[in-house]
Parts: sequence; structure tokens; C-alpha cells
Amino acid sequence: MVYRRRGVPGLLAIPFRKLAGRLGNQRPPASANDTPAVRELPLNDFHAPEALAALSALDADLAVVDGTYILKPSVFSLPRLGAINLHCGRLPDYRGAPPGFWELYNGEREVGVTVHRVTAGVDEGPILRQEVVPLDSAPRGDAMMYIAGLWRDTLRPIGVRLLTEAVADIAAERVQETRQDASKGHTYRFPDYATVRELRGRVRARRVAR
Repeated sequence: MVYRRRGVPGLLAIPFRKLAGRLGNQRPPASANDTPAVRELPLNDFHAPEALAALSALDADLAVVDGTYILKPSVFSLPRLGAINLHCGRLPDYRGAPPGFWELYNGEREVGVTVHRVTAGVDEGPILRQEVVPLDSAPRGDAMMYIAGLWRDTLRPIGVRLLTEAVADIAAERVQETRQDASKGHTYRFPDYATVRELRGRVRARRVAR
């Protein structure tokens, strides 16, 4: 069913979603202390009228976005201080998804993690926090497994820390923003099967060349 509706990119997205779930990226069960707006918020479509009403009722100061679909201004502009997003990629060079894939595909020697303001442009908002880590351009084993492990063990933990720091900066009114040049960088999409095969071939070739 996933393949029929979303093709190979949809299939490739499944492992990343499963990893996110294992790391606690799932919504916790409702408790007695939850407000009705939180408990009844329809998570399948934040842009639906009932979702917008529930979000507005929260009267939130700030929205923290991590692993969702593209949000429209009707959603991310509701909080008083707007919204910030965790992006596992070095902006503005690597917008879109998936984390680490295109950097490895292109033979980069490092990969970034960025926290930025949410704007109408995909991953184009001002940068609040950013950090880069080394990337093995010719890792041993399967390239896709290397990417998944890199995200789980390195990029994700760094991202959670950067999010915490960014929220603290906003609360203390000591935010330093770096605006992006929308004309620079590239917005990537989930790769198809042929691109995944090409990635594996490139990585094998680099290992031989070492």
C-alpha cells in the first residue's frame, strides 16, 4: 500500500520514522494533567479547522518542530514567538531530507545539524544553532545502515541538545539569528531506488580508492 501510494521514496522513509519512534519521538499518552486541547488535538492534519482551533486554544509561546510534514503559516505563526525546527543537515547547503544521505552521496567530509526558525520556505528560516560533525565518505558495511546509525547515535542527540539551547536562548531573549541566502544551497528529496543503488556504488568505489 505504501509503495502504491507513495512509491519508493515512501518506502525509504519508513526506516527513519521507525528510528524516530524508538528514540521517543512518539506522542506520550494523555495524562490527567493534559488540557483538553492537547488530548483532543488531531495529529493527522495540523491544518484542519479543528486542529487550528485546538492549537490556538493552547495560547503557546513557542512551537518546537521535530519530524513532521511541511507546515503552513496558519500553523507555525500561531505561537506568540513563532516556531523553531530541528533539521539534521547543514543549512543552507542541505535542505530537505533524508539526514546524511545526500552528504554521503556527494562525498562530503562532514554533516551538519541545524536549529532554525520555521518560515514558508522549506528549511529556509534564520539559523539559531548549528553544529557540524565528521562524515566518513567511504564507511565500511552498507551505506544506508551507516546513515541510519549516524542519525541515531550522533545527529539526533546533537539536535536535541541544540534544540534545548535554542529554547533557552529564546526564553532569555539572547537569540542570535543568522539569515540564510535562499539562492544558495539545494533542497533535496527522499531518493528513489536507483539513487540508493548509486550511493552504494559510490561508497564502494571510494573504499577501493583508499
